[in-house]
Amino acid sequence: MIIRINLHPGRKPKAKSNPAQGVLVVSIGIALVVVVAAFLMASECSNKTDELTQELNRVNADISDINSRIKDVSTMGKKIEEIRSRINVLSNLVVFRRGPQFVLNEFGRLLSNPRDVLTRKEASESGWLLAWEPDNIMLKSFKELGEGLIQIDGTARKMDDVYEFWTRMKTSKLLREVELVEIKGGRDSGSSEATQTFSFRMKANFYYQTKEGAALKQSLESDSESGSLLGEKPDEGAARTAKAK
Repeated sequence: MIIRINLHPGRKPKAKSNPAQGVLVVSIGIALVVVVAAFLMASECSNKTDELTQELNRVNADISDINSRIKDVSTMGKKIEEIRSRINVLSNLVVFRRGPQFVLNEFGRLLSNPRDVLTRKEASESGWLLAWEPDNIMLKSFKELGEGLIQIDGTARKMDDVYEFWTRMKTSKLLREVELVEIKGGRDSGSSEATQTFSFRMKANFYYQTKEGAALKQSLESDSESGSLLGEKPDEGAARTAKAK
């Protein structure tokens, strides 16, 4: 029995190709490309979303600012009217306050002796007794009776003091129709010295009860209506009014 051994191996048979493997590889490649593209697109969309969010925040801030300005404009008219109303009230207070203030200042001038040569000369020519002591007069009360009419009450040491005070009041340009209403003797409660109690009634040239006062008030109101919220200072208005006289 003879066994034959082939010492020259022959060619192996070729393995048959599987189409499914090729399709799988291509599918995996396509999937990877799609995933990468999707990631890139998602990253870009995220950046654009952030930009749009920031822009939206800026727009909202601008809208809030505009709404705030619109609100300020709508209330500005009311504020202007309120300020003008306050200025009108203040102008009335200034005008009504200056009359009594001027009168009290005038009494202060009358109850003091002038010091400089010119005013002493004028006072002496007006009938003032320059040797008189104003401390002999003490005013107790000051009353407004209406329509520019006022009354003052006080005490004096002697009748001569009352007469000198009366003389000085009659020379005042701010006071007129000075009338001695009452005078009676008495005793000072502290020192028991003899005193004279008196009451004078007169008309005072209050600015707010004259044409000059009306002009001053009208000027203050005109300043407020013209938009000048500060207007003219009260002292300047009084000085201008005094010059107008």
